Amino acid sequence: MNDVIINKLNGGLGRREPAADMVSGLIANGIAIVGGVQLAEGYRLKGIKDALAIGITEAYDTAHTILVYEHISEFFRINPNGDLHIMLVDQSVGFDTMLDPAQAYAKKLLVEAAGEIKQLAVAYNPTSSNVLFSETLLAIAKAQVLADEEYTQHRPVHILIEGRGFDDNALTNLRGLNAKSVSVMVGQSLEVVARNSAWEHYAAVGTLLGAVSKAAVNENVAWVEKFNMYGGSLSVPGINNKKLSDITEGVKESINDSGALFFRTHIGRAGIYFNDSHTCTLLTDDFAYIENNRTIDKAVRAIRAALLPRLNSPVLVDPETGKLNAGVVKSYENDGRRALEQMLNNTEVSGIDIFVDPNQNILSTSELLVEFEIIPTGTNRKIKVTIGFSNPF
Repeated sequence: MNDVIINKLNGGLGRREPAADMVSGLIANGIAIVGGVQLAEGYRLKGIKDALAIGITEAYDTAHTILVYEHISEFFRINPNGDLHIMLVDQSVGFDTMLDPAQAYAKKLLVEAAGEIKQLAVAYNPTSSNVLFSETLLAIAKAQVLADEEYTQHRPVHILIEGRGFDDNALTNLRGLNAKSVSVMVGQSLEVVARNSAWEHYAAVGTLLGAVSKAAVNENVAWVEKFNMYGGSLSVPGINNKKLSDITEGVKESINDSGALFFRTHIGRAGIYFNDSHTCTLLTDDFAYIENNRTIDKAVRAIRAALLPRLNSPVLVDPETGKLNAGVVKSYENDGRRALEQMLNNTEVSGIDIFVDPNQNILSTSELLVEFEIIPTGTNRKIKVTIGFSNPF
């Protein structure tokens, strides 16, 4: 039947999910635009329209042979509700220099965001496309130094590095780098690679950043049911300018074991997914995966917010023993529990326990120790099934 069909659009009011965990950062080499984006300046983007407004478009990438719009558009494709702080720096700025806490680049972006950035991606767009993986390794080292310093300044952050120059024929054991707050993305879209030979060895760090920002802090971005990355510029995944389907299973296993992140597919299910959520530290480390870091970082922020008002406050002690007053012990334990109850209610942790030892000698030390224990959620990295025939006779 002939009719007038009117489709309702959603999202025009700009209402957003009130989730601070998704606030992210991106720093990359770029080119300044008259009347648009400037170098070494921070910008906050609430959607792709904000990027277009400062001149970061698909044409911007093409004209300057860099990938900035690509990473930003992928971030917002994966997480349309994302909140992204960005900074572009001159192409002469080295990969490790961008992350050096002594320089006003990544450090400046994190400081100006006042601790709101929970995960930071770093994309490398030098003038030369001949990037050695040794430059990435230097960036990883500087990234961990930066993350350590940010933690001491009460701004914990996880850093995602674009694995420029990655060579699957000469693997580096990223797991042995003692960089628990850093992850390296080497997966790429061969559609992007096909646009320009200068991008043959880029990595889709913007896609990863979008997935991490979308995930609850305890979720692995490789969760098949939730994190299908197919779409946008990503339909043919690859590594090091090689089609994923052309790479042997043995090589993919080796890349996975090295601690790198890349795209993969699953037989029997359409889509493109991540292999895992590795960090650059040993598998035996408590922080061997991104979700371990994000969970503990969120808990740290919540605990500090709950206890900070009590800093320098008077503390009652038992007048006969000097031990902590029972009421004081209980009040601190209650404050600590309230700080983490929301994470427990959100199933971001499996359990929590808070203990204040009443035998502390606060009159001598002026220090009050509060012990927190968090039982994390597990991750189904492997599901083992036993199956066989049965004769009911």
